[in-house]
Amino acid sequence: MTEYVKVALMGSGYAGKSTLIKLLTDRVEKLECNYQPTPGMNCGTITIDANTKVSLIEMGGQTHFEFLWPDFMRGSTMVVVVTESNPKAVLKTRQLLEKYKDQLSGMKVIAVANKQDIPGSMRPESVQDLLGVPTYGMIAVDPKQRLNGYKLIVNGLREMVQVAA
Repeated sequence: MTEYVKVALMGSGYAGKSTLIKLLTDRVEKLECNYQPTPGMNCGTITIDANTKVSLIEMGGQTHFEFLWPDFMRGSTMVVVVTESNPKAVLKTRQLLEKYKDQLSGMKVIAVANKQDIPGSMRPESVQDLLGVPTYGMIAVDPKQRLNGYKLIVNGLREMVQVAA
């Protein structure tokens, strides 16, 4: 029997959540850089092995969708917070983490400091200092980052299993 593990992606609009899902679930050689707002939600599935699949659920980042975020997060094993790597976006992401801290309580939370290729981007370590959660650098439009993205999700889930054991 296949077990599904739910991983929620949250963050402001334009952070790269949809692109990250495409990177990890579509076998495309080139990812689009044109921003198209997510209309509510987006999802994709990663097959870990014959018995385990990870469902990635993205919550639309526009402010008018935020009221849905607690419902999207419910039942998640892990939440991946995606942020652009510029100071303004990181500070907004920190506000979102604070706003939803009750819903995130008890969940594994990690962050992706996306768009590391843009000049002036903050280093993942600096983003981590501001967000207070483990943070990993990413360029979600780069297919060469696919393996790093898989490792990020799988290792985060594996750490949770080890802690629970």
